[in-house]
This record gives sequence, structure tokens and C-alpha cells, in this order.
Amino acid sequence: VFAESGVETVRDFTWRQLMQVEACTWCGKCQEVCPARSSGAPLSPCSVIQAVDAQLLRTPSRTDGDLPSLHGSRVRPEELWACSTCLACDEICPVYIEHPRLIIDLRRRLVDRGEVDEGLQDALVNLQRYGNSFGQSPRKRADWTKPLDFKIKDARKEPVEYLWFVGDYASYDQRAQEVTRLVARLLHTAGVDFGILFDKEQNAGNDVRRAGEEGLFGLLREKNLKELAAARFQKLFTTDPHTYNTLKNEYAQTDGAATSEGAQGLTPSGVLHYAELFDELLARGVLGPNRSLDLSVTYHDPCYLGRYNGVYQAPRRVLRALGVSLVEMPRHGPDSFCCGAGGGRIWMKDIPGLDERPAESRIREALSLGVECLVVACPKDLVMFQDAVKTVGAESRLRVADLGELLFEAIAPPTQPSTLVGTSHDRAG
Repeated sequence: VFAESGVETVRDFTWRQLMQVEACTWCGKCQEVCPARSSGAPLSPCSVIQAVDAQLLRTPSRTDGDLPSLHGSRVRPEELWACSTCLACDEICPVYIEHPRLIIDLRRRLVDRGEVDEGLQDALVNLQRYGNSFGQSPRKRADWTKPLDFKIKDARKEPVEYLWFVGDYASYDQRAQEVTRLVARLLHTAGVDFGILFDKEQNAGNDVRRAGEEGLFGLLREKNLKELAAARFQKLFTTDPHTYNTLKNEYAQTDGAATSEGAQGLTPSGVLHYAELFDELLARGVLGPNRSLDLSVTYHDPCYLGRYNGVYQAPRRVLRALGVSLVEMPRHGPDSFCCGAGGGRIWMKDIPGLDERPAESRIREALSLGVECLVVACPKDLVMFQDAVKTVGAESRLRVADLGELLFEAIAPPTQPSTLVGTSHDRAG
């Protein structure tokens, strides 16, 4: 639960948060793993905690007298907006401080004041008007299905075993759409009974909430829950780890509609990431590679799939089933290094004066291994790394591919084209 209207002074934090602040040992481990900090952004999770603690130490009680705002005097807006909510700081903290939660609560007050990045503001307006961050008509959400030579079921009109909550980037981004169609073809090949919500699906709101727009998150959640309750399905899966996180942890367990008839698939155990679904299908023999891929790869653990939800082995089992040579990056698993897209950062302008964007640092880490391919399992990662491999000048040395693309290449008949070339996209979408 986040602070309803954001945090102005220490009195707006919960007692639990203040106890965490007091527990800080000032060890600095959080800033050592912070992708924003390592890129030259003006953020140190430790400094934010210390700033809150400084006001707390000067506060005689939570009820006596007025306190100056934390904003501006102790915590700068540019610090708060630099955070990608990757959870690396939480993972390494020896006293279990939840740094991003405090930062999000502070962000919420800035959103209430209208003090937000221009790109973020545009995305939030689009989300309110159209239900997606791209500003596209909801009627175009399922346009990615048009090139397919088979029909995808409408889960609003007929029952399905799996409801696919596709997500914004997988639906609208040109490069990610290529992967979305391949995932659909794989499911069709496996005989999986699945469907989508077409134009009734809206952004799930994970990054909206992390950007500090709690009201808009509630609106999106309410609309999606209404459509999910009307659909008939057994389980739900999604392409985007961000969407996966909020559906699994912030939809499924906090609303009566989630357990009503027709939405019984929306229990935490009934929400899957597509890597988990493919892992299950391979284990059951429903999907099986037709050939082994002679490819050396490394895998990037998405923050919202890994640190937030502990899904590390499913995508690796899929890769091993394809016969690839998997080489781990130094920072992998719980220590994975964020691409920089989370917490609404993908909608914001790049921070001026950065030494190097987090995604570019990650590309260099992959290049140091000498592998041929960086494998991702998140459409936002695909977008960020596709840009970064260009700006680093490594397009000829490192391919960025989605897990679904490699699976399709191993399963598709030899006569069917399977290798895709990344296309341009609009990061601000």
C-alpha cells in the first residue's frame, strides 16, 4: 500500500517506513548497485534515506508544530525521477529498507502538484484518454493480429483456457509487435486455446503507479477488472513483466472481482509470464524444438520478472531446451542490472549529462562475454536494448532478440523465415 496522497514531510510516512529509515546503517551498498547512480544520474538511494532521517531527527513528535517540506529543501525532484524502481537497492540492503516505496510516495506528491517530466505528463494524458501510453486509438490495439493467417479468439465472446493480456508495448511498438505475432504463432502451433480482450484491454498501470499517479492506476485497474470479470478463462498470461507484476500482485489479491466467476484465473498462481507458459508447454511436450540452435547467448533478467517475482529459471530452461550455449553476465539473477525503463523512466526524457545510459552499460557487459545474442523476455527491454546496441555501435557484433524469437526459430520449419531485423520505434510512446 502506497501513501494515498503522497509524502510532504516525515509525518506522511508510515511508522514502518520511519523505522526503516532509522535502521539505515549508511553503508552505501544501495548506491553501489543503483543503475541511475552508476550512469551519472543525481540519485543515491542512501542519500534520500539520510535526507528523510535528518528531518525525522529534528521532529519532536508526529503531531506537534509545522514542518518544512522534504521537497526541494532536502530531496530534489531530479533525484526522485531518476529512479527506475528496479529494486536492486532493496535486494542488497542489509536491513531490508524498501527504498523505491519511499521514493514513489515522495513522487506522488510531485504528481499531485503537476511537477512532472514533460514526456511523463504526455504519457499519463494518453493513458487517461486512450488507455495506452502511445496515444493510439483503442481500436488499433489488436492491429498486430491482422497479418496472421489464423484467427485469435475474442475472450469477451467465447471461453478460452488462457487469456493473453498483451500489454501496451507488445501491442503498439513496431519491433515488439513482431515478437507478439511469433508468440501467437507458437501458441497456435502448440494448439493452445487462448484469446485476447482486443480493444477492451487497457494498460495495467504498473508503471503508472510507480510514477506516482495512484488515481490513474486505480482507474485503469477498475476498468481492466471489469473486463476480466466478464471474460471466461482459466489462466492469464502476459508478455510484459511489468504487467505481470501488477496483475499478479496488485489485481489478483486485492479485489473481490478477482475471485468472482469468470475471473477465477486472476489468482496469483493463475497469472503467468509467457516464459513460464513456454516452460510448461516444453515440459509437457506440447512444444518441441525441431532443431538445436548453434548460438552463444546471454540472458538479461528483467527486474519485474526476477527481483520482484523470483522468476529466474523458467526462461533459462527454455533457452537450454533450444540447445544454445548460455553464458551468464557477471550481474545476473537477483544481481541483474536494470535497462533503465522502469518506474515510468521509459516515458521520460534522458537525464542531461549522463555518463552512459543503463541500457548502454548493459550492452557493453554483454559484449564483454563475446556472445552472439542478448536474449530478453520483456518488450521494454527489447526497445531499450535495441536502441542501446545502435548507440554503442555494436549492431554487427551483438543481436538483441526476444526469448520467443529464438523459440520460434528452433520450432519453425526450415522453409519458414524466422530471423527478424529490429526496426525503429518511438521510445516516448
